[in-house]
Amino acid sequence: MAGITPEAVDAMFPRVNGELHPMTSELRDYVTAGDSTRYDQLGKEMVRLNVSSNLLIQKWHDICFARCTKILEVKHRLHRHGGAIVDFMELYLRRGGDTIFLHDDNLTLEDYGVDNGMELYFKDNDPHSLAKNGGLEDVSLVQKYEISEEDYEKREKTLRNYVKKQREQDPNFRLFANRPKDLPGQEGAPERPATPENVGELYTVGARCQVGPGDRRGAVGYVGPVEGTEGTWIGVALDEPQGLNDGTKNGKHYFDCTGNKYGCFSRPENVEVGDFPERDPFACLDDEDEI
Repeated sequence: MAGITPEAVDAMFPRVNGELHPMTSELRDYVTAGDSTRYDQLGKEMVRLNVSSNLLIQKWHDICFARCTKILEVKHRLHRHGGAIVDFMELYLRRGGDTIFLHDDNLTLEDYGVDNGMELYFKDNDPHSLAKNGGLEDVSLVQKYEISEEDYEKREKTLRNYVKKQREQDPNFRLFANRPKDLPGQEGAPERPATPENVGELYTVGARCQVGPGDRRGAVGYVGPVEGTEGTWIGVALDEPQGLNDGTKNGKHYFDCTGNKYGCFSRPENVEVGDFPERDPFACLDDEDEI
């Protein structure tokens, strides 16, 4: 994680209502703890630089160079990163307070006063560069294979043609007719346990709970029916984004939670109420594991 900019870190750890979840904040601090000392073990003859380009969105962080590397060698190396042809490349060094043009290919990085954390910016002046207009990054520009309905119908070994032939022999043919009949909603499926009559007392709103599968923890946010379904559901506001919604189902809001994917609806038999505090992601670390 060393070398990633604060902006990139914020993008990796999104905020909810302007604030990080406490567990997310601790995780961010853990993975970025060594950033301030990442140069301490670097040899004096080496330097770590960030790299960006005028035609590419992507950036490279903490790329290691020898200080004695000539500018021409740097360009050849950057060609392998960003695809720019060396003869069309202009190289600049952003030193924090100023930006200088690295005009002499025979000078070294050290000659230009390079230091850790500075940024190399290469300008690709090739009028036919592959990187122009997202050519190396925009996957929407990649031509997808498409086939017309007429051409698809002409093919013999297709799923559509197989189903059509089977239904000519048996109008009631179903593609997955032989799958196991032990799935919910199918004939022969085991019956669900009966919902307790005192379900509202057993699953009080605000009670801490654990939801299966996955032993996801949270607090009960709703108990009752959900529009468009049958039976009783337990709405749970999860501690982590491991759900399928934000407490809203089919356009109706049932309970509040931290944000999207922090809510789920589960059957009572899959929810266990009890002493289930929020998990500490660092609780498994002994004193000897980290100081």
